Amino acid sequence: MVSLLDKVNTANSTGNSAEKNDAEDYSNISVLQSMLAGVGSGLIAIPKGFASLGASLMDLGADTNKAAEVEKYFDDLTTFDEQAEATTAGKITETLVNLGFPAVGAYSAGANLASKAFMAGKAGKYFKLTEPNLVKGAKEATKLNARGKTAQFFAGTAASGVAEGVFVGDVEQIGTFGDLLGGPTEIERSDDYDPTRELINRVKFGTEGALFSGILGGVGKTIKLLGQRGAKNRFSNNALERNLDKIASFARARGGKTQEFFDLERKQIGLRAADIQLAKQTSRELDKSIDAIFPAWKTISDRSPLYKDRKEVLEQINDTMLSGKPTVNKAGRVKFGDIDPTKKTKLIKRLKQIIGDNPEKLKEAQDAIFGNVTAIRTGWGEMFSALGTRITGKQLKEFQGVFGNKFKDWMGQTYEVYQNKSIIPFFGWKPAAEAVKNTKKMFIDQAKKNGVKLTDMQAENYVNQAVKTFRMPKGLKLNKPLSPGFKMPMFRKGTTLEDMVNLDNSRLINKKTRENFDALFGKTQNPMETILSGTTKLSLLTRRNQFFNDLLAESDKLGAKSSTGRKMFYTADEVQKGTALKELNTEKFRQINLDPSGKLQAGSTNPLNGMYAIDEIAEALEETNKNLLGDGLLGQIYSGLVLYPKATSQMAKTILSPITHIRNFVSAGAFATANGIIPDAEAIKFSYQALQAPLKGMRKQNKRYRRLLELGVVNSNVRLGDLRSLIGDTNLVQNASTIAPRWLSRFASKARGLGEDLYTAEDDFWKMASFSVESRRLGKAYEKFGVKRSVNEIEEEAADIIRNNIPNYDYVSDFVKGLRKLPLGNFVSFPAEIMRTGTNIARRGLKEINMTVKNDKGEMVKPLARIGYQRLVGMAATTAAIPAGTVAAFKAIHNVSQDEIEALRRYVADWSKNSTLLPIRDEETGKLDKYVDFSHANPYDILIRPFQTITNAVAAGRTDEDGMMDDFAKGMFTAGKEIASPFITESIWTEAISDLLIRGGRTREGFEVFNDQDSDGNKVTKIMAHLVKSQAPLSYPTLKRLKLSLKNKDDPDSFDPQGRQFEFGDELWGFVGARNVKVDPNRTFKYKVSDFQRGSRDSKRLFTKEALRGGVVTPEQIVDAYLNSNRALFNVKKEFKLDIDAAKTLGMNPDNIFSTLNDRNISKKERFALEEGIFRPYDISRDLVTAMGENAANLGVSNPYDQAESVISAIYDMLSIAPLSLGEFPEFENPFSTPQEELPVSSVLTNLEQVNAQLLQPVTTGTTGTTGTIPYSQMNLAQRREYDKSVNEGNI
Repeated sequence: MVSLLDKVNTANSTGNSAEKNDAEDYSNISVLQSMLAGVGSGLIAIPKGFASLGASLMDLGADTNKAAEVEKYFDDLTTFDEQAEATTAGKITETLVNLGFPAVGAYSAGANLASKAFMAGKAGKYFKLTEPNLVKGAKEATKLNARGKTAQFFAGTAASGVAEGVFVGDVEQIGTFGDLLGGPTEIERSDDYDPTRELINRVKFGTEGALFSGILGGVGKTIKLLGQRGAKNRFSNNALERNLDKIASFARARGGKTQEFFDLERKQIGLRAADIQLAKQTSRELDKSIDAIFPAWKTISDRSPLYKDRKEVLEQINDTMLSGKPTVNKAGRVKFGDIDPTKKTKLIKRLKQIIGDNPEKLKEAQDAIFGNVTAIRTGWGEMFSALGTRITGKQLKEFQGVFGNKFKDWMGQTYEVYQNKSIIPFFGWKPAAEAVKNTKKMFIDQAKKNGVKLTDMQAENYVNQAVKTFRMPKGLKLNKPLSPGFKMPMFRKGTTLEDMVNLDNSRLINKKTRENFDALFGKTQNPMETILSGTTKLSLLTRRNQFFNDLLAESDKLGAKSSTGRKMFYTADEVQKGTALKELNTEKFRQINLDPSGKLQAGSTNPLNGMYAIDEIAEALEETNKNLLGDGLLGQIYSGLVLYPKATSQMAKTILSPITHIRNFVSAGAFATANGIIPDAEAIKFSYQALQAPLKGMRKQNKRYRRLLELGVVNSNVRLGDLRSLIGDTNLVQNASTIAPRWLSRFASKARGLGEDLYTAEDDFWKMASFSVESRRLGKAYEKFGVKRSVNEIEEEAADIIRNNIPNYDYVSDFVKGLRKLPLGNFVSFPAEIMRTGTNIARRGLKEINMTVKNDKGEMVKPLARIGYQRLVGMAATTAAIPAGTVAAFKAIHNVSQDEIEALRRYVADWSKNSTLLPIRDEETGKLDKYVDFSHANPYDILIRPFQTITNAVAAGRTDEDGMMDDFAKGMFTAGKEIASPFITESIWTEAISDLLIRGGRTREGFEVFNDQDSDGNKVTKIMAHLVKSQAPLSYPTLKRLKLSLKNKDDPDSFDPQGRQFEFGDELWGFVGARNVKVDPNRTFKYKVSDFQRGSRDSKRLFTKEALRGGVVTPEQIVDAYLNSNRALFNVKKEFKLDIDAAKTLGMNPDNIFSTLNDRNISKKERFALEEGIFRPYDISRDLVTAMGENAANLGVSNPYDQAESVISAIYDMLSIAPLSLGEFPEFENPFSTPQEELPVSSVLTNLEQVNAQLLQPVTTGTTGTTGTIPYSQMNLAQRREYDKSVNEGNI
């Protein structure tokens, strides 16, 4: 262990090292240049380490100092080492190269040697194991891996450890993890050369290297196992592999489903999305053609004549669209054919009456209306055919016979009572007063005819009951009614019965009665609503049944191809006979109970019902979309207090924020460049025209867009997917529409719809552009190398690349999606997708480079190698080169040093500390007073941030003498927190609540929300304002800053509540995620002082809490508590000293620093100690000593402090000379922890006093007098005490 005196001498000499170094100044070297120098320096360090080891062995035997000469020789070869040392990234690169090359080479050599030895041993040509335990261990290893992989692995890790110990250039400079954690691998350091210590340190380093290589290798092999084996792990006979697969399923897109299941499910989702897009497009175009005839502003009032004409025309269009009798051929294909000519003629005649004598406008209206009607009927025919072609025999005949009659009822039933339900009482559908009156009269008349007297109140109760019990039909059941049902009274010979009836029950409901009920339930005959609602339920029904059939067919294919007969579904007979259980003896099977309510029934029983499957597949098929929170009181409270506001706050900050839309579009461009794609004019034109947003020039490639929907390329924005799911979890839109007035809810719905369309378009643009370039470059590559691929094959491959390399909500695992229901995290699916797709880009690039196929001539070629290189270069440029290059450019333009960057990081917001920062210097003042958080607009920041965090941690510890590995380990821990941060940090709403309830009225940044001493009224006002701010849409804070920036700087209203002013240009850059943020150390320093004071109090409390806890306290506990308290206090003061130095670096006037410390009641002695960088340990007050004595007296024991006082005084004296530049708090042995017979307390105190006496020796400086001109940091303890006394007395 290094003595405190050694550490003090090292720390005190650090500040003078620059004066002794005559080498060139590399402080302004670029990061890239430093990293390249690190590669060279690391390579040179390999022979240097080997030669230095040999020299140390010579020194050990001959008592010479050859190692120093060897190291000097290598150090003088180049200046690579100085250039590498200039930046943290360069130093890390140097270390990785120095250790990586020998370790990898040695691992490979060791593994190969072990493999040969293993094979030779099998043949009896090599060594034999004779020791019983070794023989037993070898047998077990052979059982685990018959090919000797275990032996290869351990031999490889051992060899890599030896190589690291041999070839490492400077063990003490790099350090070990033991320097952080302590233990046997902690490096021994001293300024004196000792070959024995040098060799022992290399052994320690190599030992740790072997262990670390083993851990990395084990993790790597586990990841490789999970990535390569796929389904094999799920069905493995090895329990470990099955458990690993279960763990991996939480992060996989397919979860626990098989890949075949997942692929067919994605196909079904794509088909449904294409169906809905056709309905939206047709409905939108039809709506436009109606608006051209009846301008919206003329039909606002329902009393307007045009309003009634419009309603009549809509009803006629709806009736015409559903007219005619569709036919079903023998194959089950449905054809709608022509519409009813009578209805068509009637509609044209009515249009002519309204439009008047304008043939051109009439023709335009006819073409638009009938064109859209024909388009949707054709689409419906295709969807019904997907259903009909899967029905056979008797069911097909029945389908053919009744389909035409049932189709109109099933497709055309749209009721307000169903669409406007609410879980909130009194906010559901309210029938028109006229409809209620007519239905009441109808009930009273029917009752009277059957001898029953019905009062008005009773009749109204029956009306309310009918509305309350209204139900839509479930599925498409050919043998059952397809009209809605409800409970109604039936009067028979003086009695009244109540039962559920259907609207098409001709025995109970005639034409007049049907009209009354249709009006009561709010039946609409709006063709746009019919198109949307009808297509939605038809698509769900047909595509899901198509999916079920495809699953069964795929399962049979798998069974036929598998040598063991493994498949997805098994019949009851197979399970009973043991076929499935024998094949999968580790599995538990469940019988599938699909769609118990019959919602998806479509003319036939589902083919999967009653079959057996493993749990994951059965659960995926069964109804799992129920609200996991339930409808109970706790679920409703949680939704109301957490999920509702979480959904609205996320909606406000995304789809309702214009600035977020701009940033969303700009940042999404990185997805293309990361794949090595720069969209050309063709891709841009196609993408723009295919976008589904209400802007000029868009929606012109609708058919192509539907194809991309089927392929799963578009409409998969991850953040929007999270938001939509959260909105669906809470029924937010439905409940809001029942509370708000209809006009307001419709306006809000349109605003939300527009926001969603634009947000989707911003994401779709880059996906379609990437798909366009990707498919064309794949086609050209295959053609160039003579490899045949069809258009469909190329499109499928390009789509697979887009789905897996660009974030896609459909590929987020169910586990991650479920995190949205927690009060933590905002859009947690997005960072998860960045991790998945970022990994996939690298994997795809390597696959393309190495992929070999046979072309038409029978030659083996690599058609995609060039694309693979483009992809890897694009990924490297987007994630590393561009951010690093931009930082280097800003540093060069503004002449910013690395020290200034590190100082800047101490004064930026917490969320920016590990970001990629672009520094900006004010040209007039010369101060570094602004920065751009480049990470804010970089979607791949979550991949970069962990490395930036590690770099920052190593940079922070570069001045200590403990090497870099301990700092590297700290950085890795912090990097882990950065990776987890998006998933565990507070959501927008939760943060606002935490500011009030947990942080006591302060934000995370320290801003005050309310003061406890304020009046209740003011506190309530401020609290409500704070909560509303979290829900405010339209990028309110940004727009507010923009407004302030437009004001004259002399205007008092140009300041925000914190006294800040803003520049218009700076705020304008924020629209694209590049806002110039002002850094103001004068303002922020006050918060730093508060943190310092709070940390100091908390540190001292560690001692007082233990000393005054009330029970018996031992001297050992007193000393431990004192050391623990000072350890915490040392770290607090060390950080604050760095804050002070950083403030000076950023241009804060030292006088302002002094006055701020003085205003905050920091003592003069503490101020001078901080200025000189000297640690002032905790000085226990006499009152505290008295309190400890009283506590001991009350317990009838001696005062433990009396025994511990001499030790604490010695520790205090030694700590008083410790500089804050020490890498870590000095380690002390507690003498009371050692048994008396081994080490008496008196001897330990003697040792402490001896060390203390050495420290009291006068400093030889050549000056005279008590202190003279000696810097405080170089004074001994006696001189400091005299100097402090003079300060306190005011003599200095």
